[in-house]
Amino acid sequence: MKHLYYLLVICILLSPYKGWAQSKLYLDLKVGASHNAAEGVYFDKSRLPFKPYSTLKDMSFDEQGVLMLRLQLREKWGISTGYSGSALAWAYSLQMPQQYTVNPYHGEWKGQGASLYMHQLPLLVSRTFREYNIRQIDTIRHTYLASFRLEAVLGGGLNRIGNNCLDCGQLGTGGLFYDTIEFKETPIVKRKWGGFLIGGVTARFYRLGKERLNLSVYYTQGLTDMVLVPVAYQYNAQRGATTLRVRGSGFSATLGIPIRLKTFSKAPPS
Repeated sequence: MKHLYYLLVICILLSPYKGWAQSKLYLDLKVGASHNAAEGVYFDKSRLPFKPYSTLKDMSFDEQGVLMLRLQLREKWGISTGYSGSALAWAYSLQMPQQYTVNPYHGEWKGQGASLYMHQLPLLVSRTFREYNIRQIDTIRHTYLASFRLEAVLGGGLNRIGNNCLDCGQLGTGGLFYDTIEFKETPIVKRKWGGFLIGGVTARFYRLGKERLNLSVYYTQGLTDMVLVPVAYQYNAQRGATTLRVRGSGFSATLGIPIRLKTFSKAPPS
């Protein structure tokens, strides 16, 4: 899988120069946040009262740094590849059912989460589908005071686990005064490499014809189980067990600053 990714990147970089005429090469520097979860969380595939997610903010979001090379082809199409560093994360929680609680007011809850560092190597294709212009300055070059462009983005890539520290980054919460909730997890790294598909929308902001900022929102679907997390839990006298499958699926949002590296002029006639 990783060999196919590298082959695609090489083919793009070595494509004929004439196809790049009137195109621009950018370096996108992005920062943002990602929300990763075990597979099935968004469809609520859980065994009540256990939930494969947590409402604690620190468990749900991780920082993300992105460095991308983007070839903007005649303003409408774009091809980009690069590196993203984020987290391969999972979390879970349990709220004591009312019929089992000894709390005179309400069932108490407890949550726990952990993560591994994850490298991502994406390859993306984008196309502009909406454009909004404000106040035309130059009618010949079609330059506007400000412009906004919306792009649909599709692609895929490779995930790689960056460490095996399964006890790192663990968080827990829950103030238990009456009830007892306990978790015992035994995570297993199933594979170091995994594939993913990605789709989303990018908004680009232009001033006087030059791109200044971009904002991207993506959903990533992991294709392979990378970490298995068997979890045994107990809530008062009740017991249960399940296994979380972590693929690196989740949502992310990044804010980027584009740096134009080169503008490819139209090839002269032979």
